Amino acid sequence: MSTTASEAAESPHTQFAASSWGWTLACGALKIAIAVSALGLPLVAGRPVAESVGWMLLAGGAAEFALGWGAHRTMLGKVTLGSGLLTILAGILFINSGWHGLFPLTTVSMIWLLLRGMISLDVGLQARAAYAPDWFWLLLRSITDLALGLTLLLGLPMAMIAILLFGETREMVSNFGVLLAISFAVAGVGLVAMAFAQRRREESAALAEAPATA
Repeated sequence: MSTTASEAAESPHTQFAASSWGWTLACGALKIAIAVSALGLPLVAGRPVAESVGWMLLAGGAAEFALGWGAHRTMLGKVTLGSGLLTILAGILFINSGWHGLFPLTTVSMIWLLLRGMISLDVGLQARAAYAPDWFWLLLRSITDLALGLTLLLGLPMAMIAILLFGETREMVSNFGVLLAISFAVAGVGLVAMAFAQRRREESAALAEAPATA
C-alpha cells in the first residue's frame, strides 16, 4: 500500500527532519568557522573576550534559529529554534555585559552548555527511539555540551582560586577557547553530515518516484 502525503507528513521520521539540506550544510559550515575563530581568542586585542565570544554566539545562534525556522513544524525544528534562541540571548548578554573577567564568562557559558545539552539530549533520545535518521549526531552533540558544561562546573572553584592568585592568564583564555571550539565543531560537523545524508535520501526518493523509462 502506498503512503499518502498526509501520512508521510505525520510519520515519526519527518518529525525529526531538518530544513533543506543546503541550509543545514550552510549552518554547519558556519559553526565550524566559529569553532576555528574560538581557537584564536587568546589573540584578540583591543576587545574584551566576553564581547568577542558574544559575537560568535550571536552568529551561531542566528544561523541555528534560521535553520529551525525552516522546519518549525517538526519537533527537531522546534528544538533547533529553542537552542538558537538560547544561544542568541547568551550572545547578546555577553556583548552588552561589559564584563572583562573570564570568571563570569565561564559561569554563564557553563549554564548555556548544560541547558543546550539537555535540550539536544531530549530530542536525540526521542529520535533514537523513533529510529529517525541522524539520531547519532544529535546525541553526540548533547553529550559533548553536557560534558563541557560539567567540565566548567567542576573546574570553576580551581579557576576562581587561580584567577585570584595569578590573574587571568593567556593559557586560561586559550583553554576556554578550546572548550568553546569543541562545542561548535561537534555541532557543525554533525550538521554537515546530516546535510549530506539528507541530500542522499532526497536523491534516492526522487529516483524511486521517477517513472520508469522504456
